[in-house]
Amino acid sequence: MRVIAHISDLHFGYNDPLLANALTEALAQINPDVLVVSGDLVEHATDAEFQHARAFLDSLPGPQIIVPGNHDLPFYNLWRRFTEGLAKYRRFITDDLQPAFVDSEVVIIGADSAHLYPVKGGKITDSQLDELVALFSTFPSELIRVLVTHHPFDLPEPWNPHLLIGHSRRAVTRLAPVVDILLAGHVHLSSTGTTSTRYKLEGHAMAFVQAGTAISDRNKGETNSFNVIRTGSAEPRQKQVIVDRYSWTKDEREFKCKDSKQYRLSDQGWAEFRVSQVGVS
Repeated sequence: MRVIAHISDLHFGYNDPLLANALTEALAQINPDVLVVSGDLVEHATDAEFQHARAFLDSLPGPQIIVPGNHDLPFYNLWRRFTEGLAKYRRFITDDLQPAFVDSEVVIIGADSAHLYPVKGGKITDSQLDELVALFSTFPSELIRVLVTHHPFDLPEPWNPHLLIGHSRRAVTRLAPVVDILLAGHVHLSSTGTTSTRYKLEGHAMAFVQAGTAISDRNKGETNSFNVIRTGSAEPRQKQVIVDRYSWTKDEREFKCKDSKQYRLSDQGWAEFRVSQVGVS
């Protein structure tokens, strides 16, 4: 089994220090095998914000897979956005825009979906998609294969489809045969599901996991949260993941596990598995 902690949308410059401290403590207790950070580390992409983000990341467990979000380029100043791009992100966070973690059970690859344009939305370019499909195809199907982006490829219905990554249908069609799990952030609301509802690809469905905002004050109707993903096998050669959502409890001033969902891979792709299904023919 591997334990993957998934945090997103930290937005240093618009964050709550109390939550940052509590998140550090929670992750230290969980002690994940890998920490995934799916973008928007900062709010205005300034040196000071990135320095705070860097210090925070250094306090968290590793190894870490980090991808940029649309706020990690200057978001509110278009001149800075087009002249600086991801320069500060590369300087303070990482110069690796396609980070990877691989061991005997999981492969996790990050991809940069935050480009100069569109400013708020995201995309995976044709060359990125070609490279990702080729790279994932080199790994044995027995491994649980995880793709990390800031912008989501899928969201539960009836969420606004304009929140999805650009040309998502084309990307999902190509990725579904070689990827198991999609991790993303961006919308500041947590959710899980499978791509079977929206995309309906015969025999191929990925599970998707959305992280809410971990420590930002930019809440959108949901308390701050992060995910812990446990990978393994339900039966011999049947892949499964369990997604635990940790939510901030204001009264107790700590993150606590509030929800858990399980997904298993069948010949039709990934689907949610409920305990009540046991023994049902």
